[in-house]
Amino acid sequence: MSSVTTQLEAIHSMLSAGHRSIRMRRHSLVLWGVAGAVLCLATEHVITPVRFPTQWLRAVATLIFLAVVLSGVALADFHYTRYRARARDESLPFVQAQVTKVWWLLTGMGILFTFSTAFFGGGYMVFVVWLVLFGLGIYIHGLFSEEMLEWAGVMMILLGVAALALSAPYRAMQWLAASAFGLGMPLLSMMLDRGESKSVWIRAFQSALWLAVVLIPPLVAYQFWTSEDPPVASAMSLESFRRQADASATAIVAIPAGTRVPLKVRIGGDIVEDGDDMALALTLAKSIEISVVDGKPDGRFRVAGGQWKRRARSMWVQDVELGGTLSPPAGPATSLKLTLTVDH
Repeated sequence: MSSVTTQLEAIHSMLSAGHRSIRMRRHSLVLWGVAGAVLCLATEHVITPVRFPTQWLRAVATLIFLAVVLSGVALADFHYTRYRARARDESLPFVQAQVTKVWWLLTGMGILFTFSTAFFGGGYMVFVVWLVLFGLGIYIHGLFSEEMLEWAGVMMILLGVAALALSAPYRAMQWLAASAFGLGMPLLSMMLDRGESKSVWIRAFQSALWLAVVLIPPLVAYQFWTSEDPPVASAMSLESFRRQADASATAIVAIPAGTRVPLKVRIGGDIVEDGDDMALALTLAKSIEISVVDGKPDGRFRVAGGQWKRRARSMWVQDVELGGTLSPPAGPATSLKLTLTVDH
């Protein structure tokens, strides 16, 4: 009886090994993760408007830069994996070669999407797309390899989708992607257990640990980055500031809700002529305080007594909608709708 049980267990182990016949190498996760994090944080500093003044030139430079770096990573990963296999007198399974091709295909899709955003828009979603593509690649590898890879792949996909659904700021998504690649993937390499079957509770604990390591650093860094020290200046009302004799005054100017603020807009393009500035009146829904240094706003503000923020880091234009009508006798008319939001 015991021999029959032993044989059945051996057959079960053989079948399990056949189902999960490949292994994600630890060095692969570390190599791709570090490379992805560096590209997330460094590409915008390498491909700059100063070096590449025109949009199409920046797009081509980005395409070449990403293609060269990621191709180098792919070749290094492939050759080092083969070297390790030969050192152990092993051969790479056919399935692993096909999964590697899928990974390369997903990487190529990410490069082409990044390139296309320069012409068709969608740059806001770049880091989300890379998160989803890397997560999908890890999940597919996990289907034929280790169970933990499936969990991590799904979490990366959900992180990307959640960031997009919650309209997370662009900078926050950039740091989230860098954290998922630079911290999450090396951590995942240490969680690999050679295909051992673990309970759902153990996988849930590993997933919670992985999420904590990935989420906490970018959240803390983003809060620190957006926060500003309160300006050291005297507070005054908008009317008092207008009556100031000194044009180079330094103060905190309080602007009450209901104040109408003129917005100057200039529109140009291929089908319209560049015209003069148009003035539109905006009405404040909440009171704001603006830091003024030497008679000019220095970029710091706060809404309704909240936390001080910097304009370039905390104010966003979202949900841009352009429409048009053509009807007699009014003729053609266009409409533009957008939402101005401030991070809380």
